[in-house]
Amino acid sequence: MFIAHLGVGLAAKPLAPKAPLGVLLASAQALDILCGALMVSGVEQMRVHPGFTVMTPLEFISYPFSHGLFMSIVWSVLAGMLAWRVFRSGKTALVIALLVLSHWVLDWISHAPDLPLLFDASPKVGLGLWNSMIGTLAAEFLIFFGGLALYLRSTHTKDKRGIWLPILFSLVFVGIFLLNQYGPQAPADMPQWQLALPIFLLVLLWPWGNWIDRHRSFEG
Repeated sequence: MFIAHLGVGLAAKPLAPKAPLGVLLASAQALDILCGALMVSGVEQMRVHPGFTVMTPLEFISYPFSHGLFMSIVWSVLAGMLAWRVFRSGKTALVIALLVLSHWVLDWISHAPDLPLLFDASPKVGLGLWNSMIGTLAAEFLIFFGGLALYLRSTHTKDKRGIWLPILFSLVFVGIFLLNQYGPQAPADMPQWQLALPIFLLVLLWPWGNWIDRHRSFEG
């Protein structure tokens, strides 16, 4: 999934008001950001395989360190420990740890059976929602806009930027999602570093989310 991860990050704000929105959004997408870095370094690998699933031609060949269940739990625990040191709040640390782990859960629902439980030689799981266009679109949009509604409901605007920044954020990332699904398909021989480039756009979640937060205040 893509924008569904962002929806989970948005929905977490009422549960962790001490954490900036950018931190929550980046936590929900942390495993993908890590995957991009590992692809560029040659540790993990994916390829373009037209028709692999209905929703995406990307076949994930090897990504146990970013998307294996065991390592996802490890990264979640480490993220929670770091969050506790920064925010000195057990609740905030728990929310951030669960956000990191939520990425694996949503991917387990959407991916073909390619998520390793441990490492490459271990059994691989995935419920295959990506083989249903209607199911995938429904899940993506319901989770994203549901999370956005929870964020907006739990905060109020400080100025006009607090109104149009969330709208712009939604338009940009929903647009990227739709372009990725229905735009030109990447060539089958695209090198790993080029496949990883779009993933690094997720790094923008940190400053953009914090930018939104500066113009809205939490009401809880």
